This record gives sequence, structure tokens and C-alpha cells, in this order.
Amino acid sequence: MKKIIALVMVIVSIFSVISMSAYAEDKSENTVTVIVNEVEFIFDADTTEEFRDKFIADYFNVDNGDTSAYGLTCTLFGHKYEESIVTAIIHKDKATDPRCLRQTYKMEACTRCTYAQKTLISQVYISCCEE
Repeated sequence: MKKIIALVMVIVSIFSVISMSAYAEDKSENTVTVIVNEVEFIFDADTTEEFRDKFIADYFNVDNGDTSAYGLTCTLFGHKYEESIVTAIIHKDKATDPRCLRQTYKMEACTRCTYAQKTLISQVYISCCEE
């Protein structure tokens, strides 16, 4: 029963983050760009929508319930990871040029349960928005 409630809370949290923000998706040949508020996320084209939603929820620290609940399959056979490099660009982060912050993350997420881990690889300020 607790897992069902946690799953419902995860779904409600993800939809609330997406619905409260401006959401746009642009698919180019090799990447998928998702814009939430002033943050632009750039994913590889082969990442799943579930992976993108997990990353965005994790980025904004949306509480997704009990992340230690692996389920029987992960307990017996281990996690089945989906990995990807994700770029997040925070537009107009500073008042002066360079204004935008580009962060690159390595994200690992289990496709069977709620386990997810992101690691910051690099961050640098870039000039992409006008003052």
C-alpha cells in the first residue's frame, strides 16, 4: 500500500512541476531539448521520456517518494541502468555577461525502479542571452 501511495505521489509531483512551468520540446536529429521555466535541458535523442522526466524531477529536487524501494526484480538481479549525459542551461543566471550557466551531468537511472543518481561533470558560464 505504501508503494502505491509513493507511486501516486511521484506521478502527481512530476505533473505539477511540468504543469506549473513553461514546457517546450524540440527534437533535432541527435538531441531532444526540453525547456522548463528558464532552464533548457538537452538530452540525447535515444533517451526515453521516462528518463527525461526522472532527470527533470531530480534536478528540481521534487520528492519522489522512497527511493530505496527497489522492488523484487532489482533486489534479486540488480538494477538495469539507463545512462546518459545531460546538459542543463540556466538562462539569465547572472546580471552581467556571461549570463547563462551551462551544467553537464551524468545521469544513471534504473528502468525497473525509482533509483536515480546524477553526477555533475562540469559547469561554466556562457554568453547566449542578450542583456
